[in-house]
Amino acid sequence: MNICYFKKLIIFALLFFLFYSAKSSSAQTPAADSAVADGEATLGVARMVEVSEKNVKDGSILSAGKKGAVLTVIPYDSQVLGIVSRDAAIILNNTNGDNAVPVISTGTVYILVSSRDGEIKKGDLLTSSTIKGVAVKATKDGFVLGSAMENYSNPKKNESGIIAASLDLHYFNSKPVFPGSLSDVFKLVLLPTKEGPGPLFKYIMAALVVLGSMVLGFFSFGRAAAKGVEALGRNPSASRIIHLGIVFNVTITVAIALAGLIVAFLILRL
Repeated sequence: MNICYFKKLIIFALLFFLFYSAKSSSAQTPAADSAVADGEATLGVARMVEVSEKNVKDGSILSAGKKGAVLTVIPYDSQVLGIVSRDAAIILNNTNGDNAVPVISTGTVYILVSSRDGEIKKGDLLTSSTIKGVAVKATKDGFVLGSAMENYSNPKKNESGIIAASLDLHYFNSKPVFPGSLSDVFKLVLLPTKEGPGPLFKYIMAALVVLGSMVLGFFSFGRAAAKGVEALGRNPSASRIIHLGIVFNVTITVAIALAGLIVAFLILRL
């Protein structure tokens, strides 16, 4: 009996230890969040980007421009490169420019925000605005920067503050694209980003190229075959030349189909 009691005591002690450890680890999660909010760390990998403006503040939103990166002034800007963050965890220096700043495009970062489009609550989506380099609360479908990790409120709409945010650059659509309205589908397909055409647009274009090449090759081969059979019936003595003509047309048809596949592959590689 004493041995059984001793075993039960050991099992109880182990269970108590596991429960206490789980409780301690869960209690550390808010502390980690508060550490991010207090400015102790920025979680993300930044890359140096050459900007065309001077004295760019941390937390500013940079967008791709014709002459380099610029502070965005376009609401729901789809050309956003990321957020300026000089205290990023890792900074990759891939430029020798004198006016380069570290930019984060994914991860946890501090971002300049304004309450122009409403008070920002934790979890709200953020997007670019007409205020230079400053984010606001996203109130409609469009290209967003990510979600807020803190609340922000300021009665002075044109002033800005800085909060922690989780970056996730993407197009937000409150309605499902499939099924969805035709305008929503085209809006998503034709939306340009800093990397170039969207993936869905590239797949559609590649499919159209392949389909077009197949249709063109089919009609070309069908027309050549019909004329070859007709010529063979009229002049059987020239069958060799007619057969060579049919083979030549078949070769052209195959070449058209292969060209379509190659072009489609190049489109997907963009």
